[in-house]
Amino acid sequence: MVNIKEQWAFHSSEPILGIEIGDANNNGQNEIIAFSKSGRLLIISLSGKKITELEISENSSIWQAKICDIDRDNKNEVILGSLDGLLRVFKCSPSYELKPFWAHQFGASISGFLFEDINNNNIDEIIAYSIDKSLRVLNPINGSLIWGQIFEDGIGDAIIYRDSADFRTKEVIACGNDGSIRVFKGKDGDLVWIKRFKDKIRCVSIFKSKNRELVVCGGDDKKLHLIDKLTQEEIKSIQFDDYVWKCFSFLHNDENYLIVSTYSFEYFDESFNIEDIEFSSKLMCLNQKLEKKWDIAQINTECLIQTKIVSNSYIVLGTTKGKLLIIDEISGKIITKIQKKSCLNDLKYDLKSNILIACHDNGSIFAYFLAES
Repeated sequence: MVNIKEQWAFHSSEPILGIEIGDANNNGQNEIIAFSKSGRLLIISLSGKKITELEISENSSIWQAKICDIDRDNKNEVILGSLDGLLRVFKCSPSYELKPFWAHQFGASISGFLFEDINNNNIDEIIAYSIDKSLRVLNPINGSLIWGQIFEDGIGDAIIYRDSADFRTKEVIACGNDGSIRVFKGKDGDLVWIKRFKDKIRCVSIFKSKNRELVVCGGDDKKLHLIDKLTQEEIKSIQFDDYVWKCFSFLHNDENYLIVSTYSFEYFDESFNIEDIEFSSKLMCLNQKLEKKWDIAQINTECLIQTKIVSNSYIVLGTTKGKLLIIDEISGKIITKIQKKSCLNDLKYDLKSNILIACHDNGSIFAYFLAES
């Protein structure tokens, strides 16, 4: 069991779209970076006190932030991806002043970015992808292009694949609004293979089942597609009632499991009170035989993470209705449930302090202390 206690609450005047935890100014202590719909950045201490507030991209939402050392100087940088298509990298001074390091312009909103030594040169590159149809691998020192690829429509998700037989062989697997899954060689971006579906693909993952590796993807055709990575044959598809939104695998006692969440846009109809909607969307877990292990019905998931809390691992998620759930990853039992007033947009867990941070559409940020009973 998990005991959860609210430690503090912080309230902003606008929606907080996401959060990141890390040592932004290299003082040996982690901070919370919260980013907003209008392009503002809040830096908050783990005790809930606002340190500073900065305008980054005027009236342009920030979608993602990462705190990491990208130039190998043993000091962290702050990386931000936003609606205006500019990937920004900053150095953070001891007084929390953000000083531009470099920036790279995309033609439209940045969907996301990864940080990985993709071409085995002992330097972690930035792999960023955008609604402008491009996937780009960037030099972390100056933001210059190493290689790039173009889809026929915007790119929604991407992952790094590592060959189990040769860990140094890496590929980028990405999915697009054009309905395609594409696999590229990490070292030079050459296309390995492509597979097309009739509708937008929103998420992609890798899953090991019966001694073979599967590329797992799903999207607007409301199906989860499971593709043999070696032969590119679709071995199975699972039909849902709603869009396939997120998927990822995890390992537990040498067994692989797959988590799939679906998503409903029913709440876009303003004639309905969101509290009265019984969502048809769900969260499902599949076992290694691709059989349903468990599912939770009527749950519209906005964000989810799999994390270790003290000695056991759990699924932690936030919903459109503002619920925070902690779920036993094997049984699917809901261990803890907390209801707030607004959509829960993002979650981050700080292992060192056992603090879970959640941010909401009404500008609220909550911190919870977690412990096993």
